[in-house]
Amino acid sequence: MSRRALWLDCSGGAAGDMVLCALVEAAGCPALVEELPARLGFADVAVAWPAGRAGGFAARRLEVLFDPDAHPHHRTLADVTAIVDRAGLPAPVAAMARAVFTTLAEAEAEVHGETVEAVHFHEVGAVDAIVDVVGACLALDELAVDEVVCSPLPIGSGVVDSAHGVLPLPAPAVAAMLAGVPVRPAGIEGETVTPTGAALVTTIAHRFGALPAMTVEAVGIGAGRLERPGLPSLLRAFVGELAEPAEIAETDHVVVETSLDDLDPRVLPVVLERLLGSGALDASITPVVMKKGRPGHLVSALAPTAALDAVVGVLLTETTSLGCRSYPVTKHHLGRRMATVGTPWGPVAVKLALAGDRVLRRVPEFEDCAARAREAGVPVRDVLAAAAAAAEVDDGEL
Repeated sequence: MSRRALWLDCSGGAAGDMVLCALVEAAGCPALVEELPARLGFADVAVAWPAGRAGGFAARRLEVLFDPDAHPHHRTLADVTAIVDRAGLPAPVAAMARAVFTTLAEAEAEVHGETVEAVHFHEVGAVDAIVDVVGACLALDELAVDEVVCSPLPIGSGVVDSAHGVLPLPAPAVAAMLAGVPVRPAGIEGETVTPTGAALVTTIAHRFGALPAMTVEAVGIGAGRLERPGLPSLLRAFVGELAEPAEIAETDHVVVETSLDDLDPRVLPVVLERLLGSGALDASITPVVMKKGRPGHLVSALAPTAALDAVVGVLLTETTSLGCRSYPVTKHHLGRRMATVGTPWGPVAVKLALAGDRVLRRVPEFEDCAARAREAGVPVRDVLAAAAAAAEVDDGEL
């Protein structure tokens, strides 16, 4: 069964209206948003789509037209939730909108030392922000994707004016929502990620990373309100069918490594053993030439993020290194399953490499083959060949 994905390219920042516009354009559903103010009970509010350009590129831009003096200047989470609940939205849309506002309320509560119930939304409680969030959730539901991936978020520097006064960037509420989110410096002064934008992308994204392999069906572009030299104020939404659906998995890992030129090489096999025992999925040693032409070794380990501390501990206690480095990586891998085949010298385990339900490769476990060969006094290559042939013959049973 094919799977569809949405990738949010936030290289130009993330704000509520940018997310909404990009999703609406990708889904081709402007009418859903045009009807939204009435559904939300905002009879005096209208939505317009003026022609927009961001960094020289044509992009959809949103204007929510209303008289601010005719609406409350701040709302609580309960106020906003009541508006969402009265709108008669599809259940998944209402649930997602409530989740976005709850994410924001939790961040505001953390920043101001208040309870979630006591937090008052100011800018985010305004009519346009409510339209942004609910409209984005409607468009996302219309896209009917199985996975949402978001790019790292660009963070501007400096300060921004708000209802709470002048705030440093990223704004405190935004910073409170960035735990576990990859970010990068935007290289400009000014707000590039707003609280509404941060709440939306951190709530709807299943993970953060690069554009996944997909066949692109549509691209939506949403323009922001501010133009800044050096950074087009736009957000893009790529929608498409994932390549090799559900066959190649992607998981977040770390690589930890250190360079050594003063370690007794007899210790290196023990280091590898300890690394694998600490939670590393793989470990290797590469000969390198270090400073002053000294021969050395690069010790590297691939590990789940949860095993980072244990792997670092091995490198710093089992080697002469005074420090090591780590960086995040994405591991692309096939599924795997173990099976057993018979040979003239006994059973041998076989590792099956899976792409979905398809078996791509059958690899006899060398240690099993070596053990059978030792027991029978035959060459290992004979056991390997027999196990490989048995795996092919027993294909249907494996």
